[in-house]
Amino acid sequence: MWTEGGHDAASPEGQDTTEAIRDWFDAWLTGDGAADAETGFSVTRPQHVSNGGRSTRQGTIPRAARTSAYPGLDGTDAESVPLNGGAGDDNGVQEIVAPPGGSPAGFSAVPGLGALGGLGGDLPGGAGFSLDIPGQAATFESAPLDSDLTVTGAPTITVRVTDAGDTAAADRDDQRDDVEAAPTEAVLFAKVYDVSADGTAALPRQLVAPVRVPLTADGTDVEIRLPAIDHTFAEGHTLRFAVSTTDMAYDRPSTAATYGIGLPDPQAGLTLPTQPELVTPRHVLPVWTWALPLSALIVAAGLLLVGRRRTAPAPVDADLADVPLRIEGLTKRFPNGYLAVDHLSLRVERGQVLGLLGPNGAGKTTTLRMLMGLVRPDAGDIRVFGHKVVPGTPALARLGSFVEGPGHLPHLSGRANLELYWRATGRPMAESGIDEAVRIAALGAALERPVRTYSQGMRQRLSIAQAMLGLPDLLVLDEPTNGLDPPQIREMRDVLVDYASTGRTVIISSHLLAEVEQTCTHVVVMDRGRHVAAGPVADIVGEGDSVLVGVPDPAAVADRVRAIDGVAEAEPAEDGLVVRLREGTVAQLVTALVAADIPVERVVPRRRLEDAFLSLIGSAERRAESSLPGAEGRIASAAETSEETSASKDTEAGERP
Repeated sequence: MWTEGGHDAASPEGQDTTEAIRDWFDAWLTGDGAADAETGFSVTRPQHVSNGGRSTRQGTIPRAARTSAYPGLDGTDAESVPLNGGAGDDNGVQEIVAPPGGSPAGFSAVPGLGALGGLGGDLPGGAGFSLDIPGQAATFESAPLDSDLTVTGAPTITVRVTDAGDTAAADRDDQRDDVEAAPTEAVLFAKVYDVSADGTAALPRQLVAPVRVPLTADGTDVEIRLPAIDHTFAEGHTLRFAVSTTDMAYDRPSTAATYGIGLPDPQAGLTLPTQPELVTPRHVLPVWTWALPLSALIVAAGLLLVGRRRTAPAPVDADLADVPLRIEGLTKRFPNGYLAVDHLSLRVERGQVLGLLGPNGAGKTTTLRMLMGLVRPDAGDIRVFGHKVVPGTPALARLGSFVEGPGHLPHLSGRANLELYWRATGRPMAESGIDEAVRIAALGAALERPVRTYSQGMRQRLSIAQAMLGLPDLLVLDEPTNGLDPPQIREMRDVLVDYASTGRTVIISSHLLAEVEQTCTHVVVMDRGRHVAAGPVADIVGEGDSVLVGVPDPAAVADRVRAIDGVAEAEPAEDGLVVRLREGTVAQLVTALVAADIPVERVVPRRRLEDAFLSLIGSAERRAESSLPGAEGRIASAAETSEETSASKDTEAGERP
């Protein structure tokens, strides 16, 4: 049995080889082995395909070729391959030098090299890397092979070796008495290379035959038996026979010498043993190679038919077909138990610019992500123009969004970024509306510049333009003015108002209450995931205990107004007198002003959105605290009671029980 492996091979012996050896010894030495123990001759052989003169090694697991009897090293048949004389003299003799001390030396194998990285197993037939030093090796090469040639056994060749240094030694003897004696034998190293069509030479199994050849005056003819191999030389390859004077794997004489290497009969060349009866069985794929893909196809089909069944789409609510957004009972609790959105309900009409307000953690961004189908709610219903929002719903094509910062490619122009984004949607470029979106966003000539040259304001404009692609009927923006300076914020406000003026709807989530007050027509206030208040900005701001009284000379009448019952403060302002009531109503204040003969030009609410927001959030926090176990649920002061009543009016219509 010849098998791939060995202590210095790339492919160590497998379990099958170990078991075959054990069975053979059990059967033929101890007599208690299996009756079908290995007989005849087998050799493990990697698979090769001849492809235009290239031999391609197939796989890493060799298969055994078998025959009924061991053919020996000479095989059952032989083939002679003629070799040319190389670069020798007229007689085909090539001179090679054995260097003093045997250095530098070529090498055919280095201990450990075969196993290191599999160098011996990556090339056909386990061939690996070797090196012959120029001037130290004689080479003889065949013509390209007409067909594949498989050699099984030990090739032989007859070589003539002469001492090419005899004359030079005699001349030196005439001049010096202490010249070294001429060598009586030559130590040489013979090997056969497999040379591909592109000139790459590979040494099968890194095998070399060291020989000692006695030297005579007329030359010595010696038959060299090369190491046994089982190797296929592919069609179009050539065989190169080499004889060198050094090899790093062997000890070398230290005396310098020159030898002549020739072939007595070049036509005889190499005698290569073959074994035609040694047949490799046809390769049969293991069951798993076809069963595993088939099983995967069956599982995939099952997933498509069962695991991925799509439920019928929810029916469209015809009554909401013209309503951009309606949310009812929306709830989302994250796996860690945090309740991000708690039974939120709201409705947005066409042409509105809605501000979604709330402190950090109020659930604004989670609500927007559920609105866009990015997060699945635990409960509740979201309708966009009457269509229920689920991941992939067609209704989302009418929604444009900008959430959690821009993501542009800085090396591309603004226009290229917009076009790339739109192509990713799979919709026709004619529907992109890029020119209109760019006009509304007021990008101007900057559209043709690389994005890396944009200011922060221009990047935000580009993000808004990207959200406007396709001119969606519903535009959702999360912190669109984040990072902008006051002039840029004002420009962004104009962009959003201009977009909504065409009958479309804009929803903005922002922390800049003053900007929301100037940009939005309506607001929804959230806290701890709940709906706190909703309505037009003017209605939300109008609720309060301060009014602006228009009088001709605010400073002159300030003291008289402070003296009126129910007035807590009266401070002059540029456009009138700011009066804060301690008790009573605005109507009672106006009556008292007229009775005091103070001319009144106008009376308007004097409260900013920020004041209303803080008041609403404070009321919500007090309600939450009063609902805790053990809390008395009472409000400590009359002012707090008044504020609670005001906030309750705001939330009564929109908050779910």
